[in-house]
Amino acid sequence: MNDSSICHVNLAGGFRGGERQTFLLMEELASRGHEQRLIAKANSALAANAKLIEGLEVIESSLNGFDCRTYFKDAPLLHFHESRVFAAIWSFGIATEKKHIITRRVERPPRSNFINKSIYRNANQTVTLSRSISKSIQKSFNLDLDPIVIPSAKTGFTTDQVEVQRIRSKMRGDFIVGHIGALDDSHKGQLQIIELAQMTRETFPEICFLLVGSGKDMGHFKQLTEDLNNIEFVGQKENVGDYLAAFDLFIFPSRHEGLGSILLDAMDFGLPIIASNVGGIPEIIKNEVNGILVDLNSLDDYYNALKSLFSDTKMRSQMQQSNTEKGKDFSVKTMTDQYIKLYNQIL
Repeated sequence: MNDSSICHVNLAGGFRGGERQTFLLMEELASRGHEQRLIAKANSALAANAKLIEGLEVIESSLNGFDCRTYFKDAPLLHFHESRVFAAIWSFGIATEKKHIITRRVERPPRSNFINKSIYRNANQTVTLSRSISKSIQKSFNLDLDPIVIPSAKTGFTTDQVEVQRIRSKMRGDFIVGHIGALDDSHKGQLQIIELAQMTRETFPEICFLLVGSGKDMGHFKQLTEDLNNIEFVGQKENVGDYLAAFDLFIFPSRHEGLGSILLDAMDFGLPIIASNVGGIPEIIKNEVNGILVDLNSLDDYYNALKSLFSDTKMRSQMQQSNTEKGKDFSVKTMTDQYIKLYNQIL
């Protein structure tokens, strides 16, 4: 792959799973000496973080890519990490002129409109994080796209043991059930965690729930839990590794999920996992091997799974060992190797 050959495009404003994965890929490519460009949303968290990567040129767009036509035309290969730029790409005729790949990170089927269909049809390759996402694309467009699967990578969070102990000492309970994600029940299903806190308050006073993240439902969740002393919302945190290290178990009751990159981080920390049996989650969580899968919205099953893992230290230990080992398969190096192979094939 030649220097300056890849132009990444990600116009998301936040720094959630997709943006973090974009960052990790660019950072690893830069460490191997590849010069790249990133077209990002002006003043976004991704743009700010990306400016710290040596050798990466960051172009900030204020108009969803409509102000970046020259950069699109100059790039030998465009890598679209999400779809906000598609309207600009289509209006410039870039999709039919330039080599490009698309990484689709969400299970929700893309809108089957003319613009999306044209860009996917002309893509040199579509990449998904899971087979579940691949199926949703095929269903939406009914095109012979043949996506390839390149899973996300674990982040490799560091920890500060003093901070880990501080987090644990603040919680009212000996067994911390942790969750990290945007506070959006329609996606992440956190109302089920609140109901579990209500159900276990009397029967299992040793269990407490700690949720890391911000989002549109924060206020509503705090109102619902005013009378509960076994659940806490701490907001957005930069030291995610310290919280993962403080957890005894990770819970992920998503209502839909392409893969759930935070699960790879939970695995990396050897955490037993309880998660919804939806989307790409069962492609990385094997029931009763490295976690317990629960049917969507089955609160009784979530309660029974939690009770089993809390009571059975042997099962927890086996899952911890399984996840520590399995987490090794999802390194940034492995993900980057697969993308470099793809870039070289296309160029």
